[in-house]
Amino acid sequence: MINPRLISISGFPRKIVRVVKDGPLVLGRDPSNQLEVGDPAVSRKHCSVSEVSADVFEVTDLDSHNGTFVNEARVSRQTIQHGDRIRIGNSEFVFFTGPDEHTDPLSSRSGTAELRTMSLDRSGLPTGDSWVGRMARDLTAFFKIANMINSTRDAHALQSELLELICEVIPASGAAILLQPNASEEPSPPCKWNRKDFAPQDMVIRDELVQQAIWEHCAVVAETAGETASAQHVLCVPLVAVERILGVIYLSSPASSLTFGDDHADFLSAVARIAAVTLENLSKLDSLKAENQRLQAEAKADRSFIGESRAMRRVSEFIGRVARGDSTVLIRGESGTGKELVARAIHANSERLDKPFVAVNCAAIPEALLESELFGHEKGAFTGAVGIKKGKFDVAGEGTLFLDEIGELAPLLQAKLLRVLQQREFERLGGNRLLPFNARVLAATNKNLEEAIKMGEFRQDLYYRLNVVSIAMPPLREHREDIPLLALHFTNKYAEKCHRSFKGISAEARELLMKYSWPGNVRELENAIEHAIVLGLTDEILAEDLPNALLEEESAGLAAARYHNTLSQTKKQLVLTALDETNGNHVEAARLLGIHPKYLHRLIRNLNLKCDVKRQG
Repeated sequence: MINPRLISISGFPRKIVRVVKDGPLVLGRDPSNQLEVGDPAVSRKHCSVSEVSADVFEVTDLDSHNGTFVNEARVSRQTIQHGDRIRIGNSEFVFFTGPDEHTDPLSSRSGTAELRTMSLDRSGLPTGDSWVGRMARDLTAFFKIANMINSTRDAHALQSELLELICEVIPASGAAILLQPNASEEPSPPCKWNRKDFAPQDMVIRDELVQQAIWEHCAVVAETAGETASAQHVLCVPLVAVERILGVIYLSSPASSLTFGDDHADFLSAVARIAAVTLENLSKLDSLKAENQRLQAEAKADRSFIGESRAMRRVSEFIGRVARGDSTVLIRGESGTGKELVARAIHANSERLDKPFVAVNCAAIPEALLESELFGHEKGAFTGAVGIKKGKFDVAGEGTLFLDEIGELAPLLQAKLLRVLQQREFERLGGNRLLPFNARVLAATNKNLEEAIKMGEFRQDLYYRLNVVSIAMPPLREHREDIPLLALHFTNKYAEKCHRSFKGISAEARELLMKYSWPGNVRELENAIEHAIVLGLTDEILAEDLPNALLEEESAGLAAARYHNTLSQTKKQLVLTALDETNGNHVEAARLLGIHPKYLHRLIRNLNLKCDVKRQG
């Protein structure tokens, strides 16, 4: 017989509540609820717990302001099992279905635990007879920590040195800093420190103490009595920064050692406040560096858009007209014509410049993974989904989402993409909550979508949704006048990258570049120039430095010219010989050659033989 109930481990109230089997158990601030939770962060009717079938229970969010969380994942409706944690506001409950024994989640695994919390607003000044000595000890440690913080710019190095300095004052056997990731970040392993006689694997971090320190903004001290090796005393203090709580500093020592005192908690709380602000600043600095690199890359990509031909001027004018709007743009053209450069230029000249530019190659990601990449997934959506992951639609935010090779999108994903573009909202895999989609969509393809529609490979309604505004990128063979500018740009780029001096491109090499058909367009031209720079032996790009494809096409052209010239000379000789043998009689000469007389007259005209025929006559 199961015994379903909730146990509060932080916040209010702190008591056991049995789940009502004949109706839902409603939690919230309203006194009329079955369970009143006196927390300002909790809605009046926040969530409910109910039995949906025999021995199957479910938690339902009742449109609360701050959400309902099960095992740290936000849910709207979720089946719960024995041991699951439910958090609303600053209050956390554990759901149990087993017997009443051993139900206190804050009890130690190996003995009884005395748990107390301390406010972080204490003065931090020691009291008692030994206050002078402790004050000197703490001030010395503070000076060391301040000097270390001011001279360290690497977050991981700062954490390691900070733990070592803390443990010079506090007699902990092991220490760790656990940082909470942002919603878009993957969780990182904690930074740990230990004394020589205390192995890192001997340090067990109790999640319930970590969460209590974070949610209640307090120092947590757990004193455990027990004989086993796993019994430990714990001191846990939150890292409270300016904008948010970054994580905790967690200290532990064996149960056989002295317990952590109030002076240790005061000292660690003061250090945590200093360290939290520094760690937050380092995190912001890293974010600014990454954003700066992204903007520089975008600006560099925009400068790489080179061309003075009429065709490229039309492309530049198109970018200027569509960049300021929000219309969906379809960019068409052969591979290597610069479709992504156009997309980046549209983003760089738009009002979304300070927002993300997210590019997705629909042909490069396996079909089984593409849906998760685009939409993201909730924890437990499939095997291996250990946490919430944001998809490209979510990461793009209010920026620009560029879907390259859109013609290769699977039919099922075409239908889902159409719904996103129409409704401007989407759901993560395994989720049932609609998320807004505010990004601008740019798409590109080298595929004939009209033919794909006729063959049933591409949805016609999605085509019309994407093809609001479109442009066709011209292949390089249609604007050959831009080849010298492009070649010079790529030559300077790779000469600087390879630390090689450069004086110019020889006349023979320029002629080859201008005559080549460039089936790979601008991308092939860039590769050809890089090939010449890497393998060339002089300060000038020579014809023999270029890839074999250019040289082989030139040789094929020369052979073709030689063949046609030889054939033309043979025809002339045959016609003149036949006319000479028939004394200029065109009818007889035609009969002798086995052709119609009218065709003979056409040959004489096309081969410019009129003067030679008159001299024979």
